[in-house]
Amino acid sequence: NRSLRISRGGTMEEKLAGDIKKLEKLSKAQVTTLIGLVFSTLTSGVLPEEEIAEFGSTHGIKSKGLKEILKGLLYFLSECLKKNLSAESVGNELKKLGIGGTTTEIVCGLWKKTFAQLAKIMKNKTLKVNQLVDLQWKFGVTASSDSLSRVNTCFLQLRFIINQDNSVKDVLVEMTLQQFYTFLQQMEAAKMQCESF
Repeated sequence: NRSLRISRGGTMEEKLAGDIKKLEKLSKAQVTTLIGLVFSTLTSGVLPEEEIAEFGSTHGIKSKGLKEILKGLLYFLSECLKKNLSAESVGNELKKLGIGGTTTEIVCGLWKKTFAQLAKIMKNKTLKVNQLVDLQWKFGVTASSDSLSRVNTCFLQLRFIINQDNSVKDVLVEMTLQQFYTFLQQMEAAKMQCESF
């Protein structure tokens, strides 16, 4: 059972709850529009500044208050996405923050509709950071060492060539055979996780 850990009892939780609770002062149509803007931001990665400004002027809401609401919602939903929470769990987390009713209903409804798309976008963003360009390896046997127990042991040297911020970087790793088998199991588990999305 997954849940968020937003510094329980701390000022972060109170600030987040305060920002999101401001939605309860708005009409259902206004809440739906605002939450739609947040989901649009999550899917596109771009804050729709013009739409936010237009919404604020149309409904007489100051931009500072509006941005606080949006920032709180963005943070909350980003954390929910990182934890891969279901719509029901998102609703429970909102209730823990003291938010219920229409706001929770709208957020959970949109979460159900857009979760698959959001998860795919998150996966693609994750995989673009430090992309593996090439992998080179060398297998060897230790011929001499200052420790007798290390002589005649197998090792593997891996050279990861990674694309990091449009420049190539080499990362060298040396492992014992047992460490390599553990690493291989972890990579296979990671591959299965990525394919499950």
